[in-house]
Amino acid sequence: MKLHLMPYEHGDLIPQGKIVTFELEMTPYPDGRRRLIRVWLPEEYDGERRFPVLYMHDGQGVFRCGDDKPKLDADRAVTSLRDEGFSAIVVAVDTAPTRGTELTPPLPRAEEGIVVHGFPVPRIPGESTTDLYADFIVHTLKPLIDENFRTLPDAVHTGIGGISAGGSCSYYMMLRHPEVFSRAIVFSPGFPMFTMEGLLQHLDEYDMKRLEGHRFAFYNGDQGIDATSVDYVLAVYRKLKAAGFDNRHLMFLLDTRQAHTEAAWAKVLPEALRFLFLGEEE
Repeated sequence: MKLHLMPYEHGDLIPQGKIVTFELEMTPYPDGRRRLIRVWLPEEYDGERRFPVLYMHDGQGVFRCGDDKPKLDADRAVTSLRDEGFSAIVVAVDTAPTRGTELTPPLPRAEEGIVVHGFPVPRIPGESTTDLYADFIVHTLKPLIDENFRTLPDAVHTGIGGISAGGSCSYYMMLRHPEVFSRAIVFSPGFPMFTMEGLLQHLDEYDMKRLEGHRFAFYNGDQGIDATSVDYVLAVYRKLKAAGFDNRHLMFLLDTRQAHTEAAWAKVLPEALRFLFLGEEE
């Protein structure tokens, strides 16, 4: 299907490359919900060369868009690695009021009212629809991106990334679809939403052979609410290490000075991209 691409209304805020947008129905959902998709094309995109693709959640926070809220500045992060030989297309899926159920995976939920490091764990009303959301990206969005843009469509060149609930979702989506994604950005994930036992049991029951050659980039701060997820991320990190992941395939950055902020995530995004896409090969 040929996409009807629209220019980005805040293109003057994008110093390198360009963004085009389109709307798309999230076909796995029965309610006809639609979503704005933002596609950043690097400066080198000339219609001939093919590029890796990074899919990201919470699209309103990925690129600058004219408001006063800090952003991840994914376009700037990718551009900063140009001299190292890396470039990529970034596809950002906008969020909506249904974010909680879309991005919170169907793992065993923590008990209501639980407090971690002095912070009550938020409750997500309703059942998880992450499997439907993942199916939308895998079976609807990605085929259209591969058809309409010059991509490298294989899993080796396809990543998924997000922060907070989007980090949890990215982690879960690579486990669920390792044939599609082989690189995952998992920043300050909402792991305290789940029981520690359920989170680790999910890995115990997983066939790790499906993740051969895949890479995770974990990051967490340790101030404010970000401190609540540190123990959970460490537990998952150690479980993956015990399963055979080495330093070429597993990264965990902990900055004890940082809180749950876009500024902190934007600061480490280039390093995560470098590790995921430019790291030492087998």
